[in-house]
Amino acid sequence: MEPLIIECSLNEQVSPAQHPDVPITKTALVEQALAAAEAGAAILHFHARDETTGDLLHPGTEVYREIMRAIRRENPEVLLYPTYGASPTPEERFVHLAALAEDPEIGLDFATIDPGAVNYADFDPDARKLGWDYVLSVSHTEIEYFFRLAREKGIQYSYTVRELGHVRHVLAYREMGWVQDPLFFKITMSANHAWGVPPSEDGIRLLTREIIPDAVPYRWMTYVEGPEHAALSRFAVEQGGHVRTGIGDNPLFEGERLSNAEQIGRVVAMAEAVGREIADPKTTRAMLATDPASS
Repeated sequence: MEPLIIECSLNEQVSPAQHPDVPITKTALVEQALAAAEAGAAILHFHARDETTGDLLHPGTEVYREIMRAIRRENPEVLLYPTYGASPTPEERFVHLAALAEDPEIGLDFATIDPGAVNYADFDPDARKLGWDYVLSVSHTEIEYFFRLAREKGIQYSYTVRELGHVRHVLAYREMGWVQDPLFFKITMSANHAWGVPPSEDGIRLLTREIIPDAVPYRWMTYVEGPEHAALSRFAVEQGGHVRTGIGDNPLFEGERLSNAEQIGRVVAMAEAVGREIADPKTTRAMLATDPASS
């Protein structure tokens, strides 16, 4: 199997009540990002958040800039990328990506795109209630703009897919010539929400080999929220997939409140148990430009 790419989700929307060490301040994000990279993460993802309220800052360009520059001074190789929110135009939605890619001290060269829409409400099965009610929607027009921006700025990217239709969208973009091989799918499943496929090995198969034609070269990474996270990370390690982990997705890892670096360490140990190497940032960039069959 090719080397294992590990991505760390540092903070997302997790609150201090869920995990007291979730990094929200600039200082904490830099410290934990560097520790996660040292532990084996080739890709680091985080949200720029208000240090007082914890709210998402969009586009948050200057906050991202400050944090990424600080990380780059200590680790110039690790892949970094921000999130994005909703805006009236594609240009406004992705303005921070362009600014961070153009910054010579950052040189942003990785991102992700959500190819479609999903009713992003959390679900409490015990209370039988839906919580945060938000529709995540990225139109084809916005996605086409993102692809054009990525080509212009030299940004590699993954596709965060939560529904079968999201995979079909990406396959359509490929047929239209909007994107090039190999494809990099982030297979996203959540026990905490009512969208998509419930976290399971069958769910991974459904969103990959059951719908992606054999002739299409692609990689897949697990992005799982909920108690199944560790088991499905191990499945990905053993089956040639890749893994995203971190406090931002799962405040608990196998029932424990681990740090971001400790979560990375658990995944590294899974890889060591099956004799699989860990991809460093340089290897990761090369892999994302190369078909899996020829890696």
